[in-house]
Amino acid sequence: MPIEEVYIPQMGEGLQEVVIVKLHKQPGDVVKRDEPFYTMETDKASLEVESPYDGVLREWLAEEGAVLPIGAPIARIEVLATMATSSLPAKLSVDVEGEGVGLEGEGVGLEKQQLPSVTIPPRTRAYCKEHGISEEEMRRIPTPTGKLLPEHVDAYLQAKRLQPSAPAHNISTEGDYADRPLSVRQRTFIHRLLRSQQTVVPASARRIVEWGRIRRFVDRLRAEEELSDDPAEKALKPTAFQTFAYCVAQALKEHPRFRSTLVGEATVREYRHVNLGIAVALPEGELVTAVVPNADTLSFTDFLRVAQERIERARGGEDQAAETTQFLLSYLGPYDILDATPVLVAPAVGVLFIGSAYTLEGKQVANISLTFDHRVVQGMDAALFLQTIARNVEAVEEIVL
Repeated sequence: MPIEEVYIPQMGEGLQEVVIVKLHKQPGDVVKRDEPFYTMETDKASLEVESPYDGVLREWLAEEGAVLPIGAPIARIEVLATMATSSLPAKLSVDVEGEGVGLEGEGVGLEKQQLPSVTIPPRTRAYCKEHGISEEEMRRIPTPTGKLLPEHVDAYLQAKRLQPSAPAHNISTEGDYADRPLSVRQRTFIHRLLRSQQTVVPASARRIVEWGRIRRFVDRLRAEEELSDDPAEKALKPTAFQTFAYCVAQALKEHPRFRSTLVGEATVREYRHVNLGIAVALPEGELVTAVVPNADTLSFTDFLRVAQERIERARGGEDQAAETTQFLLSYLGPYDILDATPVLVAPAVGVLFIGSAYTLEGKQVANISLTFDHRVVQGMDAALFLQTIARNVEAVEEIVL
């Protein structure tokens, strides 16, 4: 039975690369034509890609989190019968911001869409032969016109060359420098930053909060826990940042704009609850996100348990960011950083930086700085949201207890 390669499809003009979000099958699994077998993320949507063949998955050519160029091979399938078909998916299920909806502005369904037959002129066929491309592979090369030209072949070969194959620990040296390949996590993070730069209209606002109230309250809680007979309660050990994060989660109840995302150019999707992201730095200098699902619905104790468990998983390298993570927190308190302007990573609508505590007029305070997507949130919304956070901090005992 023949082994067929499956390639990343071209899903829109100008699209150059995608992130592989989830691989739904393992090597050796049976796959059915039209069955979802991986999910990819473009700069507009998350797409479930379905198998173009009936067969057995023999090999994945990329891992979850990898950033691949359009046209790059992603899998090899042992086909049960010879099929005259394109390696583009027969069907795509489009998931924008985590909800099953149609492609924005398209008006034409992709159900059972078939690639038209490809015309290969003699000069293109000869060009392919020069590069060792077989007849079968020629017909898989993406072409926007249905006519395969040498420039399409060049783009395809370039995409294959760009596909990362070396493990992240490989280091090449020459002269007085060393080249270290970026890890999959870092490539994914860069892809999301670039996507944000292309879509988000950022704005910022900042203010001071009274950190001393948080600190005194946490010290009291930890002292009480030490006297408790409950081992689970003793193990919680809340931190000042975790307590502040709970105050933010409670503030998000009152400010639905910060639980929202923009869908296309004409629709704001407002979520009932917030999935709160927390930036976690890894020892190797990478950044991942821990996510507390439905953070605004949790009691203080449950919030601490979930946040601590999710942060621990993130420190183990698990990036939990998803299309439904609406708000992010970035804390550099332990590193003597008083102020910063955080970078917003879409699809989140806001990110809040919390700086190191310092003394001002006899009080221990901290600077908080908010970057928000101005397409969804206006300046007055941001000001009122920061006021609510500051009010929650001042009333932390009432908020928590």
